[in-house]
Amino acid sequence: MLSLLATAIATDKGEAIILTDLSGHVLFWNEGAELLYGIGSTEMLGKSLTRRVAASSFELPGWAEALASGEYEADVLDQRHDGTPVWTRTRVSLLRDNAGRSVGVRIVARDVSVRLRSEERFRMLAEMLPDIISIFDRHGVIIFNSTAARKIHGYKSEEMQGRSTFEWIHPDDRARVAKAFESVLANPMEEAVVRYRYLNADGSYIWMEAAGRNELANPHIQGIIAVSRDISGQVLTEQLLRDDEQRYRMLFAANPHPMMVFDLETLRFLEINVTALELYGYSHDEFLSLTIRDIRPPEDLPRLDSLIERLNSELVGGKIPGAWRHRLKSGRIIDVEVVANRFEWAGRPACIVLVNDVTEHLKLATKLQQTQKLESLGLLAGGIAHDFNNILTAILGHASLAAFDVPPNSPLGGSIQLIEESAKRAAELCQQMLAYSGRGRISVRSVDLGCFVQDIVKLLRVSIGKNCRLMQNPNPGLPLIEVDTTQLQQVVMNLVINASEAIGAQEGTIRLATGCLHVDRTMLETMYLAQDMAEGEYVELKISDTGCGMSPETIARVFDPFFTTKITGRGLGLAAVLGIVRSHNGAIRVESEPGNGTTFTLLFPVVSGSASTAVAVTPPVKPIPLRPKLRTVLVVDDEESVRLIARSMLMHWGFRVILADDGVEDVDKFRKHQSEIDLVLLDLTMPKLNGYDAFNELRKLSPEVCVLMMSGFDESAETQRLIDHDHAGFIQKPFTAQGLLANISTVLNEEVA
Repeated sequence: MLSLLATAIATDKGEAIILTDLSGHVLFWNEGAELLYGIGSTEMLGKSLTRRVAASSFELPGWAEALASGEYEADVLDQRHDGTPVWTRTRVSLLRDNAGRSVGVRIVARDVSVRLRSEERFRMLAEMLPDIISIFDRHGVIIFNSTAARKIHGYKSEEMQGRSTFEWIHPDDRARVAKAFESVLANPMEEAVVRYRYLNADGSYIWMEAAGRNELANPHIQGIIAVSRDISGQVLTEQLLRDDEQRYRMLFAANPHPMMVFDLETLRFLEINVTALELYGYSHDEFLSLTIRDIRPPEDLPRLDSLIERLNSELVGGKIPGAWRHRLKSGRIIDVEVVANRFEWAGRPACIVLVNDVTEHLKLATKLQQTQKLESLGLLAGGIAHDFNNILTAILGHASLAAFDVPPNSPLGGSIQLIEESAKRAAELCQQMLAYSGRGRISVRSVDLGCFVQDIVKLLRVSIGKNCRLMQNPNPGLPLIEVDTTQLQQVVMNLVINASEAIGAQEGTIRLATGCLHVDRTMLETMYLAQDMAEGEYVELKISDTGCGMSPETIARVFDPFFTTKITGRGLGLAAVLGIVRSHNGAIRVESEPGNGTTFTLLFPVVSGSASTAVAVTPPVKPIPLRPKLRTVLVVDDEESVRLIARSMLMHWGFRVILADDGVEDVDKFRKHQSEIDLVLLDLTMPKLNGYDAFNELRKLSPEVCVLMMSGFDESAETQRLIDHDHAGFIQKPFTAQGLLANISTVLNEEVA
């Protein structure tokens, strides 16, 4: 019987076939065994199998199991005769004679190293994927599940392997899944996709989507392979979309923001909401006949084309950066922000756009930016003026002192006079800078603006060219305003002279008009300096001309210090106008077009009361007795040059001088020398302790102390409050020796020289 079996299988080289007796001695060794284990049959016949081949399969429980049960099969790591490892699929079974008695053992082994390596790669890949990779037999029994199954469903691999996957599928979905499974079995070349609910280990059902394919014929898989993923979020979203479709349609139609849908290929509008129709001015049918290009200015089309190209080539969505310009049916251009998202409309690529009209917002932002720029320039100008006034104090002071020592006919007298005049002109420029900064000195009075204009018309006429006709509509009897008449005259003069220069050599007209009007927020938003002004009654001054006009670029810079459209400028000009208006809590607007002239509109707040002709005066000071000894002045300033020139001036007039370089030292030295000091010359802008605080500390020590305050800034309301006290005064830097002496005399209320 063995010889017949051996003859039947001797020529099979695909598998190693070995026959042994029950004790393991080789009775047959075919050519396949020679190739697999690397040893010939002549060396193996009659020999013990385990002695000649260190084959682990013959030492594992499979040998004993085969002898006990009659058959055993497994993947086994064997060794060849030379010791190299080889994975085999080994099947061990008993040979029986005709009487059914065991007479030997048959071993069939096949090299499966390549298959196992392939399976290992498959397993590693499956473990890396977030989706579940499964292999089922033809009945739906789970052969393999990737680790994603545990992450998603919560079951261990051994809990699921060998059981039907239908056990966990929701009862309502099993028939649908079974139908898909049968379709895969019947059509090996086709793939089936099915959705179903699957029971998780925590008792909850989740929605899964699986794609399956028949790989039963694939020797490396031999099953139905499926890829499944958790789509609970997607199913929920789809359900919400279905449930809310009508609500979303209503939101589109009634959205307070303009919304539109256009085709990304034809660019034609597909849908438009009511708000958009109202904004753009088209009817619904008119809008649907347009493309997205039709509501853009021609100069913006290249930017639009670039965006459309991006929308067609990549996933672009959300807020599109920057402001866009849209054209209304009326032709008016508006600024908008857009939020655009690509989606499908009836199977075609489309874009839904939400529009936010930001025209007014951008205007306000521009106005705020202009205001902040003007405020910043004002702070800069004020700071520069303050520092220059300190420098000019030393220059003008030394020049005035030098003049005392020069003989009447000396040629040096002319040079000193030129120095003084130049320093005074520089001081005037500093005054303009202080006016621009809004920190110029103001002596206000209540005036009727109409009467004021009438009073200065003659002065205005001689300031303009003979080719300019000056027309006025002063409208006297207006509500009163509080102004510094000197500064207001400077404002009107500057604007009228500018108007005359804009007219040039041609015939032209300059008009002045005053009036009272109620100003609303809309008008205030068109003006400079009006961001903190309230709606209400204001007195208006309009100065217009028929000159050359200005471009928008020029208007944007017209109040910048030293900006001019002429070859050379003459100082701060309109910048000073702006500063003076600011210091009067007013507002100003410029309207102009090239070739159509310019109009300046000024607003001033109304005050109650009657017109006044006198400026508020300082209360009279009480005379104080002078000490019989030499008078002493405490000079306090953080600028050394100012301290030194003040000392020189005072010593020239016979004063004794004590110096301090800040407010803290001032108070300390006054405390030490209080009985000696007749007057304190006090700078207001200092580190550590400023002049205002130092003044208060001095008055605590001596309520009757005489204080002459000085500053590179003009006199402020705070300064005015301080000099309302007895024995206090203010002197503006720069000053001469004579000016300083005169102010000291006033504060001491005595002749001191």
